[in-house]
Amino acid sequence: MSVEKHSHVDSDSFEDEHNHDYDPGQPDDEQPRALLIGYGDIASRVAPLLIDLGFAVTGVRRSPERAELLPEVQLVAGDVSQVETWAQLLSEPCDLVVVTLTPTDYSEAGYATGYVKPMQALATAWHALRKDEAPLLMYVSSSSVWGVRDGSWVDESTPATPDSATGQQLLRAEEVVAEVGMPYVIVRASGIYGPGRERMYAALQRGEYTITPAWANRIHADDLALVLQHLALQHFMGAELETLYIATEDEPLQGDDYIRRLASELDLDAEALLKTLPRSDKIGPRGSKRLRNDRLKATGFSF
Repeated sequence: MSVEKHSHVDSDSFEDEHNHDYDPGQPDDEQPRALLIGYGDIASRVAPLLIDLGFAVTGVRRSPERAELLPEVQLVAGDVSQVETWAQLLSEPCDLVVVTLTPTDYSEAGYATGYVKPMQALATAWHALRKDEAPLLMYVSSSSVWGVRDGSWVDESTPATPDSATGQQLLRAEEVVAEVGMPYVIVRASGIYGPGRERMYAALQRGEYTITPAWANRIHADDLALVLQHLALQHFMGAELETLYIATEDEPLQGDDYIRRLASELDLDAEALLKTLPRSDKIGPRGSKRLRNDRLKATGFSF
């Protein structure tokens, strides 16, 4: 299949005196290139951060006409579940591949199609290309691969034991990432919030949110983008990164404290909500765990 280009920015459009914040190990006249696979909400936040670092950024998604696009970003249409798409994307020099995928639907099959199949296609394409120099592969996954329900603390050393079929597919995709043959970093994000992710807020405003004893872990979409930029920068500055990082805010929240935090963000009366919202002792499908971000912060990142 062909990869259809929807916009183009020439590297000459960047001024010669553009101040690169790091040296990616390439000649001065060669601009480092980043591929953002699954150009949606998170990738659109990462793009300007990478541009600030001096990258030429190409975004890839199935429906480019639906994307919010910066003029500096080249956007292409491509189905990354197809080996041919990856072969074309990687036929040109590339320094960084950031993968932020979504499921085709919220079923086991939808997660397999949305996450596992694209990584299998990448592995097949990369093995066939047999290039000497490999880009850094950054893959955004989910903390839901830990099927923990007892509120215990979780860090990167905690074995992943998904308790759902979709979580099992997420973990399988991670396993394929490790087999691609590129240097890689997997970032397991906690619950992402921010503009465009207001379902929980809407439920709270309607009085339909149920308070449970479950611990909640969150990260703002902008902060997740900053995590990806930070880890990429560390890599290109020569730091030795781990292959797995948890991306989450410093403090997990539980029950009433979680409601107070949400209410403050919505400018709602927290105490009134705590008196009127339904309650349950049951832990929902998202489980209950407390995520540690010590490994990420040890790299110098701060929220």
